[in-house]
Amino acid sequence: MDIKKAATTGIISIICLSLFVAVLNTTAERGQDRANSLPNCSINYAPNFTPSNSWYWTVEEVMNRTTIGFEDTVLLETDGELEPEDWPSALGIEPPCSMVKGALHVRGKNVMATYRPVAAFKEYLRAEKISTPKGEVYLAHYAVPTTTAIWRITEYGTYPRDKVRSETPIVECNCQWRDIIDATLRRIESIGFTEVQKGMKATENNGFKPLTSRLYCRRDKYLYVEFAKVKGLDLIRVLMVKGEKEPVEAYSKILSAGNSLEAVEDNPTKDNLTSSLCGLKTEPEFKPINAWTGWSVRHPLGNLYIEYHDGLTIMPVFSVENISPERPPGAVYGVDWPARIGITPKCAIAGSQVAFVTWSSKNATGSFCPTVRNKRCAINRQSPVLPGGKVYLATYMIPHANTTWAIQENLACRQWNDFLEPATCGKRETTIRGTCTCPVWAVIDQLEDAINATGFEEVPLEKKPAENDYFRPLSIKMYRRDNQYLYVEFTEIKGMDLIRVLMILGEGEEVVKAYAEGFTAVGGEG
Repeated sequence: MDIKKAATTGIISIICLSLFVAVLNTTAERGQDRANSLPNCSINYAPNFTPSNSWYWTVEEVMNRTTIGFEDTVLLETDGELEPEDWPSALGIEPPCSMVKGALHVRGKNVMATYRPVAAFKEYLRAEKISTPKGEVYLAHYAVPTTTAIWRITEYGTYPRDKVRSETPIVECNCQWRDIIDATLRRIESIGFTEVQKGMKATENNGFKPLTSRLYCRRDKYLYVEFAKVKGLDLIRVLMVKGEKEPVEAYSKILSAGNSLEAVEDNPTKDNLTSSLCGLKTEPEFKPINAWTGWSVRHPLGNLYIEYHDGLTIMPVFSVENISPERPPGAVYGVDWPARIGITPKCAIAGSQVAFVTWSSKNATGSFCPTVRNKRCAINRQSPVLPGGKVYLATYMIPHANTTWAIQENLACRQWNDFLEPATCGKRETTIRGTCTCPVWAVIDQLEDAINATGFEEVPLEKKPAENDYFRPLSIKMYRRDNQYLYVEFTEIKGMDLIRVLMILGEGEEVVKAYAEGFTAVGGEG
């Protein structure tokens, strides 16, 4: 048996070292024909989008006003170098229709690898801090869509949470997934790689359905390529590993999507990003106050700052002749009502929470006049007649980029104001650097879980949100519990890496709808 095994190893070695010459000869005769027969796969984006080489990335498929995400988290700890290098493109073997990609050249004697993918609301653990063999290795991973859909694509840098950009295009690939696999494998073979093994025997798990894998050899270098369907999404994950045989075998086992995946938290509905991992991480540590008399957030852009100020105002309709300190028209109270009922969104760096009530007036008036990217009143919406009574409002700012934020929070003179005296008696200014530790969709899901846990049930909305020049809708929902209605709106502020959250709670559907129409960020203006 040892002699046969040695003979087999020798044969494979001869193939790897010498077959490249034979491949050159055969390529001269048929290589061009094979190249011409490759499936003509292409990808289109609306609006235009060109993926960059970002090792850390997330993709979220927008489905019926909700998003389902995939995060292919590969963590590498080394005393060496992690150098971004788009080596598959340089070799001409990048999978067609890749809408996001990450490729690295890893140099280091001590590399610890962790693979923790998040697929369709569930986080899994393949391997954690596994030592890898010495030797440099080239890694690449891709996400390839299998149907035309809206995708939210977020690219980070070489290290997690250094967000580069986030876009939400419509993505279309003109090929089926089998054509994409075929085209990729043919590209690999056309440059002289010879298949030596069909790859590892990979079994289906809760996160992935393996499609195919291959191990190739060219001279003394090996290349592993693997395709797997991401469950719950119209998406294929592609893995490539290149280097000497031992490192390639080790990394391909650690980073493979097949075989056993351990669920980090056995929760059948949402992954644990929506609970323990969602939080605001800043330097220095920072906790926003309830700046119900006003706040603003500035973001550095070169030597300048771009600012967002919410510009939401509300007051009772009254005439000066009919009011007095003994008979005020109404009042606004600084009360953190979302926290009291357990529905505070995670990761806010600024915000306000109030209870508004009218007394001697039947109606209220309001306006929404935000400053967006330094443009004052980017939207100028006046609501001269709003229902009186009592209503609760809250706004929040959530960052989704790891950068510097300058936050100004007005300090209230007291915990309430009756519109007859000044409400602001100073301000607090803080500069921090940081972001949220999980994607925006996880914050949205966490809040939805919290709302459902309080007994609210979602009800349909009649009007669809309309994107404008300044805001992009992410999630807009209405909930009901008995006669109470709750409106929750997440919108992305374009060009500022910020998410605006608006929450309105009141008695009766028409009351809440009226205030939502007055203070929504996506009502069509702009």
